[in-house]
Amino acid sequence: MGGAFHDAVVVARCTGMAIGLGSIARYMRRDAPRAIRAFDAVVKPLIDTALAEDPELCQDTYQALLATAVRVNLALRAYTTMAGLEFDVSLSVLGGAFTRVYDDLFDHFYRADLDERLGELFRGGPFEPRSGPEALACAMFRAIVERLGRDGEDPFFAIVGRLHDFESASRRQLDPRASAADVRHITWGKGGYAVQALCALLRPGLAGSEAELVMELGHLLQLIDDHHDLATDRRDGVVTSVTLGDATLGSLATQLRGLRASLRRHYGRNRDRQLSAMLFIMLLGAYASHRRPHRPAPAAVPARATRSVWRLMFGEAGHMAPRPVDDAGA
Repeated sequence: MGGAFHDAVVVARCTGMAIGLGSIARYMRRDAPRAIRAFDAVVKPLIDTALAEDPELCQDTYQALLATAVRVNLALRAYTTMAGLEFDVSLSVLGGAFTRVYDDLFDHFYRADLDERLGELFRGGPFEPRSGPEALACAMFRAIVERLGRDGEDPFFAIVGRLHDFESASRRQLDPRASAADVRHITWGKGGYAVQALCALLRPGLAGSEAELVMELGHLLQLIDDHHDLATDRRDGVVTSVTLGDATLGSLATQLRGLRASLRRHYGRNRDRQLSAMLFIMLLGAYASHRRPHRPAPAAVPARATRSVWRLMFGEAGHMAPRPVDDAGA
């Protein structure tokens, strides 16, 4: 992975991306509170209805989805600013929150037939929820589709289908024999199509060179996330390009600088400031994760309720997951 000095030099070479840090501060002061209000208006009622029979899961899910939505909202605001698009905060928080629900269904509520049934939902077919979390995923996806108001020919729907295929394939990363080439392909598709789907919420007809740029952005965001999760993935036996040593911090930084140059050529100079600053902060987080001592997994604790923008942005986001039996008081 490289020594501390090497990694510090790698990060230092990306400091030009930090020029937009002021816009991140403005987001936290002005736009994040708006996202929280939109979340309470649009997403919270769906959580309350779907998880009404499990108040503790409802509380934990609210906190986890709120943190994810506020973070994704920053990325989508940065994208629309760069691309000169109108921003829809309600659609943004719906999309951001759905990414957390979708991931957690696979990670914490998986059933053998989940892949097939979710695929049918994404194709516009029937979906019969078999749990509160599944009901929430269904309600959120249908709310997104209704708000979009587009026909099935819009690229969004095909992108979601491809994302689902890669998400299903990502379970191969639990096999210690997974090859570096297979893991690279899954990482590219899972990360790339996830961000394409989010950007397609706000860009009707996403296609061509812009879709390719967004795909690259999503791939690099997935690699950053895998650097953040290095210790956890090693502990849990998840094979990633980072655990394999196939995606170093140095190669990631080089790719980020290349992406920034491509964004500036496509959208114009300086329009990428907020997005580049966000990527730089995330790169710093990846660097910090390499410096932390490896500790055993902490005991599961309930999500700590907070509406502090700082904690929502930089604290542990949490997950939608069942509590341990002893914690639930059973």
